[in-house]
Amino acid sequence: MNLITSLLLLLICARIFGRLFKTLGFQEIIGEIIGGLLIGLTTLVSPNKELNGIVELAVFLLIFAAGLEMNLKDIFSALRKKALICALTSFIISFTAGVILSHFIGLNLIPSFGEGLCFAISALPVVAGFLQNLKIMDSQVGHLIMGSAVLIDIVALLFLGITFHMEKTNTMFEFIKIFSIKTFKMAFFFIAVMLVNKFLRSEIYRANKTEKAFNTLINYLGKEAIFGIGVAFVLVFSTLSEALGFHFIIGAFFGGLLLNKDIIGTNAFQSMTRTLGAITNHFLTPIFFAYIGLHFSIEAFNEWKLLLLVMSVAFFSKIFGGWLGSRLARFTNKESLQVGIILNSRGVLDLIVANLAYSKGYISTEIFSILIFLGVGSVLVNPVLYRRLIPGISEKNNNTSKNSPSDPTDFSETESIEEKDE
Repeated sequence: MNLITSLLLLLICARIFGRLFKTLGFQEIIGEIIGGLLIGLTTLVSPNKELNGIVELAVFLLIFAAGLEMNLKDIFSALRKKALICALTSFIISFTAGVILSHFIGLNLIPSFGEGLCFAISALPVVAGFLQNLKIMDSQVGHLIMGSAVLIDIVALLFLGITFHMEKTNTMFEFIKIFSIKTFKMAFFFIAVMLVNKFLRSEIYRANKTEKAFNTLINYLGKEAIFGIGVAFVLVFSTLSEALGFHFIIGAFFGGLLLNKDIIGTNAFQSMTRTLGAITNHFLTPIFFAYIGLHFSIEAFNEWKLLLLVMSVAFFSKIFGGWLGSRLARFTNKESLQVGIILNSRGVLDLIVANLAYSKGYISTEIFSILIFLGVGSVLVNPVLYRRLIPGISEKNNNTSKNSPSDPTDFSETESIEEKDE
């Protein structure tokens, strides 16, 4: 089946099932994933390189949109303090649980590390979609979750680079060398982001040169061109992120953070977010979640006892780790439970790690299928867990939630960025 037909099938099924589940009172992304899951079971569409390219574009723009909705100062403040505690606690507890369980079922060291990473990962695109759907992106809890998810992904990618080089390291010196190089690259990336942010903000203090430049571009090229300029800007950071050995979504997120309203001006910012919202909210995002559903494998049920064990340990360790980290960061019990559940979202990066371990022959087909089911299942189950475990939270506008974090349970469709601006 050609690419256009595959995309249309995924989009149609995702939208139909998404609307159906919304009508039933569930979060729309559950229906979108199930739509993709059903198409995958019919074998009409299967994951391939062409579809993967479209999904990477969806992930890029989704993370770009998440970055635009947040403030770099708030994120770095969270990274230095509360998010650091939460991320490390969540990662260490869930990673350790995965390694111990892997050892218990007879896996060797490197496969155990791979499964531990699948337990520890919080998929940044899925987390961003969840927060946007709940309308708590720009809240204290939202900042904590996004900051933690960014850190967890960075640490996971750091461990990934080390784990799959361990078979080539014969001495402790080589291991320390790899770890040091990866850490240095990570520090270099953050320094680059901070320098660009400082430069752009210095231009603001010099009579708003950056905003005037963007307004001039709008006058000459039209509002639509601003979106292209923004994408090109963010692509620079994504390329730098990949060149340093990290996933491109890390660069997309921080690139979006730099293009905030204070720097480029209200006019350019609204134009950019309108165009981005039109592309992502109703087209690429449903395809992204349907594509996750495509990865479901019926082979996971061949070892149903092991499947239940893996799912139980992965869910409990991740939710408990996020809850404990948030409590240590002095959030309330209810807010901490929110953090734990939302950080339990896995997805694309989880599938990448599982596929890499499988392609290298580290894990069996059954374990691979279980890890795929874990990635898909966490996205399906999390909204239900959120509704059941966090009842009675009133919905507030996320623009007023910085002083009093809002925790809505209304799983209605994410409002478009265009609607917010209007």
